[in-house]
Amino acid sequence: MNYEEILILIKEIDKTNEVEWYNYENNRLQIKFINNSTVYKYNNYNHIKIYQKPKLLDHANFILYHDDNPIEDIKKVIEFEKYIKIIKSNEETLVYPQERIVFEKSKIDKSSIRALLCYFKELAGCIDDANNNNSKFLSNQFKELNNISPRCVLSSYLGKKTISTKDEIQLPIFPFGFNLSQKVATENALSAQISVIEGPPGTGKTQTILNIIANAVLEDKSVAVVSNNNSATANIVEKLNKYGLDFITAFLGNMDNQKKFFEEQSGFYPEDLKKWVLPDSEFNLLKDKLEKSHQQIAKILNYQNSHAKLKQELSELKIEYKYFKEYYFEEKRSTSIKLKSFLKLNEDKLLHLLIKYEQDLHKETISINKKIYNLIAFGIYNFKLYDHSPEEIISYLQENFYRKKIASVSKEIKEMEEKLTKHNFEQKMMEYQIGSMKLFKAKLANKYKFNKERLNFQANKFKESLDFFIDEYPVILSTTHSLRNCVSQNYLFDYVIIDEASQVDILTGVLALSCAKNTVVVGDLQQLSNIVDKKAKKSIAQLCANPNLPNGYNYLNHSLLSSFLIIFKDVPKVLLKEHYRCHPKIISFCNKRFYQNKLVILTNEGDNDSPLLFYKTVKGNHARGTLNQRQIEVIFDEILTNKEILVNPDELIGIISPFCDQKNEIQKTIDNKVNMDAETVHKYQGRERDTIILSTVVNEANDFVDSPNLINVAVSRAVNRLVIVGAENSDRWKGSNLSDLVRYIQYNNFKIIDSRIRSVFDLLYSSYSEQRLKYLKNRKKVSDFDSENLMNAVIEKILNKPGFHHLGHILHQPLKMLVRDYSLLNNSEKKYVMNISTHTDFVLFNKVDKMPILVVEIDGHAYHAENPSQLKRDNMKDEILKKCNIPIIRFKTTGSGEEEKLESKLLEVMKIKSFN
Repeated sequence: MNYEEILILIKEIDKTNEVEWYNYENNRLQIKFINNSTVYKYNNYNHIKIYQKPKLLDHANFILYHDDNPIEDIKKVIEFEKYIKIIKSNEETLVYPQERIVFEKSKIDKSSIRALLCYFKELAGCIDDANNNNSKFLSNQFKELNNISPRCVLSSYLGKKTISTKDEIQLPIFPFGFNLSQKVATENALSAQISVIEGPPGTGKTQTILNIIANAVLEDKSVAVVSNNNSATANIVEKLNKYGLDFITAFLGNMDNQKKFFEEQSGFYPEDLKKWVLPDSEFNLLKDKLEKSHQQIAKILNYQNSHAKLKQELSELKIEYKYFKEYYFEEKRSTSIKLKSFLKLNEDKLLHLLIKYEQDLHKETISINKKIYNLIAFGIYNFKLYDHSPEEIISYLQENFYRKKIASVSKEIKEMEEKLTKHNFEQKMMEYQIGSMKLFKAKLANKYKFNKERLNFQANKFKESLDFFIDEYPVILSTTHSLRNCVSQNYLFDYVIIDEASQVDILTGVLALSCAKNTVVVGDLQQLSNIVDKKAKKSIAQLCANPNLPNGYNYLNHSLLSSFLIIFKDVPKVLLKEHYRCHPKIISFCNKRFYQNKLVILTNEGDNDSPLLFYKTVKGNHARGTLNQRQIEVIFDEILTNKEILVNPDELIGIISPFCDQKNEIQKTIDNKVNMDAETVHKYQGRERDTIILSTVVNEANDFVDSPNLINVAVSRAVNRLVIVGAENSDRWKGSNLSDLVRYIQYNNFKIIDSRIRSVFDLLYSSYSEQRLKYLKNRKKVSDFDSENLMNAVIEKILNKPGFHHLGHILHQPLKMLVRDYSLLNNSEKKYVMNISTHTDFVLFNKVDKMPILVVEIDGHAYHAENPSQLKRDNMKDEILKKCNIPIIRFKTTGSGEEEKLESKLLEVMKIKSFN
C-alpha cells in the first residue's frame, strides 16, 4: 500500500501506517492491521474515513503553521479533501484538518528582500571570521533563515511595508504605575505592529516595558524581551520578582542561560497564587471601576506635569533674576523711581508697556499725548516717572517683570498643588496601580490553576512541545542574537520587545525581528550606540559601500533604533518625557543640550542644594595618553575627603572616565570600598549612583571624549551630585560639549567671571520677543517690521534642525545688557553702548549657559544704505562686538539666500567660538 496515496482516519486519528490492507465486501468494511492476524469487519463505519486521489501541494516557498505553531523539516505536503498530510524528512507523518493549517507565502521570493538577506548573510560571515568563530554562530542562523512569514515584522522591515494598526484595543491596565507618555507608549505598542519608544535616562522605560508585558499576557499573548546583553533583560526579571511575578518568565538565550533555567525549575507554582483569585463578578466590577477612573487619572497626570514644568520655570527664573540684579545694581539705579498705576499690571502688561515705551523713544521726549495714552492703557498716573532717564525706566520695568513673573509662577505652582491635593493625586494613582495589579494577578491565577503541579521541561526537548512551554512561560528573555535558537524555526512571538535598541546592531536585530508578529523598539539615540567590531570593520565597510544598499540598512551608520526611524517614517513613536532620577539641575543640562527641553522633571530641589561641581587641576598638561594621575589625586585627596561634598558616608559613589587606563588606575586606589566603584562611561550606561565623579582625563577635548552621547550618559548617571574633574587650561575645550557642561555648571553656580560679555537674559527677552512680534503684526506694515518677522521665521526654521536644538534666540536685547567689560571700548563706543536704544536685532545663544554665540542684524536698504550716520553706527556696533568676541552677520532686506548663509555662519562660529 502506498501511504502517500491514501489516508485512513479512525475516530479522527491517522491509522494509515498501521493498516496492511482494506476492502469492502457486502457493504462491510474489512481492515487488516499490520502484525495482527485478525481481519476486522465493520457494518457501521461512520467513524472511519478513507480518502484517496490525493493532491500534492507545492510548499517550496511556503511556511506551514498548525494552530500558529510552525511545522519544520517538511518533505511533502498532500491534500486529502478536508485533511492535510505532512510527511517530514524523517518520514514522520502528521495529519491535520485543513482549517487548522495555514500556508503562508514566504516573502523571500521578492528580489529586493533576497538582496538584503544576502547582504546580512555576508555581514554575519565577516563578523564570525573576525571573531575566529569556528561555530559560525551568526552565519548558521542566517543560513536557516530561508523563509519569512508575511505576518513577521522582518518582512515589513525588509520590504518597507506600511505599518498595520488595530482600529480598537482594550483599555490597557497599568499594574506597574504610569504617566502620560508611558500611557501613549503602551497604547501604541498594543495597537500597532511596530512602535518606537524613545526612553531618555530616568524616564521609566523598564516600567513601560513591564506594563506592555502585563497587557499582552492578559490577552494570552506571548512576549520575548531581548537586548544586546543580559543585564537589560535581567533587570526585567528583577522587577517582576519584586511583585512575585517572575515565575511567568524563562531566562533563556545562550546555552549556559538555558542550562541554568532548566536545572532550576521547581515544578511548583507560587503559593501566593491562591490569594490572587477573584470571582468573576468582582473581577468585572474592578475592571469597570478602572475604566471609569481612567480619564480622571489622565487629567490628574496633566496637573502633575504642569506642576513640574512650573517648578522648573521658577528655578530658572530665580537664577536669571539673580544675574539681572547684578547687572541692575552695577548700573547704580535711582531708588526713587516708582511706577504707580490704578490697574494691576501683570508681567504681560509690563512687557507691553516696555515695548510701547521703547517705540515712543524714537522721539526725544515722551509727549503729553503718550503719557495720557499710558494713563488710559496702563493706569499710570504718576507722571514723575518720565523725569527719569530712559535707561532707568526700562531697567525698572524689566526688574518689575522678573518680580511679577516669579510671583505669578509661584502662585500657579501653589494653585496646581492645591488641585493635586484636592484630587488626592498620590492616593488615586496608588489605587489605580493596585487595582490593575489585582486584575493581572487574578488573570494569572485563573490561567495557571494553582491546584496542580507545574510541568517540568527538558533542555534538549522543550522545543518539541514549544506551545506548552510558551503557555507556561509566556515571557521569554534572551539576547537579540540568541532568540531564534530559543524557539522552533519560523516560530513567531506575538510581541518582541527590543530594549536598549540604540546599542543593538542591525544584524542581530534582524534575527530578533524574524521571530516577531509585532515589535516594540525601545532606546535612545542620545545615548551610546553599538560598537562595531574593529577586526571586521574593513570588510564590513566594503559591503556597506554598495551603492544599491539603502542607507537605512547600513551597518556602520545605524543601530537598530536609528535604522527603524529611517525606514519607517510613519512609525508610531513616543518620547518618554517624565524624568524621575536626577536632581533637576543635573538633568536640566541633558534636557537643554540633548532633548530640546522636552523632558518634564519630576524630581525636587532644595534652596541650598549644590548638585554641580567643577574641579580644576593646576595648570599643565597632566594627561599622558589616556591616563591622568593628577586628576586621580584630585579625586582622592580633595573631593572624597571633602565632607561638604560627600555629606552622607553611605552614599553610593561612581567614578567614571572615558578611558580604560584611567578607570583601571582608579580601581587600584579604591581598594574594594563597598560604596564606591569605577568604570568607563560605556559600562555605566543603564546604571546610576548618588554621586558621580567624571574624570575627563584629556588636556584637549577630542571627538571620543566629547561625544554628545558619552557626555549625556555620564551626566545622567548622577542622582544627587555631579562632580567634573578637568584641566585648568580647559579653554582648549572651547566649542565642545565638555565646555558647554562646564559653562552650565558655572552659570548655575553663579560663577560666570572674567568674561567680556554677560549671559543672555533669556526668560525676559524670549517673552519680550514674542510680544514684540505680535505687536508688530498688529501695526501698519512697515518694511523693517516685516523683515524682523521674516528673519525670525528663518532663525526658528534653522534652530529646529538637528545640531542646533541647543540654541535659542531673542529679539532686541540692548547692547549694554551684553557687554560686561567696558575697558576694551573707546569713549565713543562706551557712549554708544550705554544708550538703551542701542540694541541687537537678534541674539542667538547657547541654552545651557545663556552665552551669546551670534548676533544677527537686518539692514533695511533705505534706512542703512542711504544713511551715512546709520552706517557709522553699524560699523561701531560691529567693532564693539568684535572686541567682545561676539560674531555678527548682517543681512540686507534686498538680499537673498538668508537661510543658507545663516546656517553656514552658525556652523562656522560653533567650531571657532570663544568663551572669553
